[in-house]
Amino acid sequence: MSISFQVLGSSSSGNATVLSVEVDGDTRHLLLDAGLGPRTVAERLASCDLHGIGIDAIVLTHADSDHMRSSWRRTLLRHRIPVHVAASHRDEAEGRGVPRELLRVFRGAFVPIPGVRFDPVRTPHDDRGSAAFRIECGSSVVGWATDLGRVDDRLLEHLSGIHALGIESNYDPGLQQASDRPGFLIERITGGRGHLSNQQCLDAVRVLDDRSAGRDGLETVVLLHLSRECNCRDRVRSLWERTAPGLARRMEISWPDRIGPRVRLGGAVSNQEQLGLFG
Repeated sequence: MSISFQVLGSSSSGNATVLSVEVDGDTRHLLLDAGLGPRTVAERLASCDLHGIGIDAIVLTHADSDHMRSSWRRTLLRHRIPVHVAASHRDEAEGRGVPRELLRVFRGAFVPIPGVRFDPVRTPHDDRGSAAFRIECGSSVVGWATDLGRVDDRLLEHLSGIHALGIESNYDPGLQQASDRPGFLIERITGGRGHLSNQQCLDAVRVLDDRSAGRDGLETVVLLHLSRECNCRDRVRSLWERTAPGLARRMEISWPDRIGPRVRLGGAVSNQEQLGLFG
């Protein structure tokens, strides 16, 4: 039994990650957020040796347009792909074009594909919140936390004992304040119900690294949802290398317009082809 994930793109323009689970030689795939359109997803899957795979389910952290793109409707209907969404985002997901009969509303832990269990916790993002996930596959555990607003003890407890982590590192405070964004937007992003700064992200990762299930801490940390306007990859890398060099060696930064490295836990994951997503 093994699990892998690979970020296909992450930014305010769109977020999507493919997660693959192999159980007894059978490989299933799901999308964690669908903020990139189906054509873009197909192209990026093909570029990472996953051409023609079937998407068995979509799991949403929340239903904002950069996490659920309305252009998915025809593909969802054609391939009968279920979309799992928190109760607080059901209406919004339907408004984005998710057919009602394919909506799967979660209020607690659920199993979107065989062999993997998602356990959500609500985070204070905007009015409806966002779902951070503890994702369990056999003995491997992945944490996933984006569009957080802020990190509290409840979230840290929920994600304690994980092996790998995807977490947002949205903005640099100096770049945010120097931007030409209106004051209300800056307050929304930085006021505890929007996104995490680079330092807030690193502070949370330090705690989760200490509480990791791995012998030497977290195996991998993938930074998500960097702002195109108010962040800088070099600033992020410099912060980590200067203040947490050990973690910096285990950290990857996602890209808005290209795939990231594949993170594997629990053994090799085959690239077994299934029914074509767009065939």
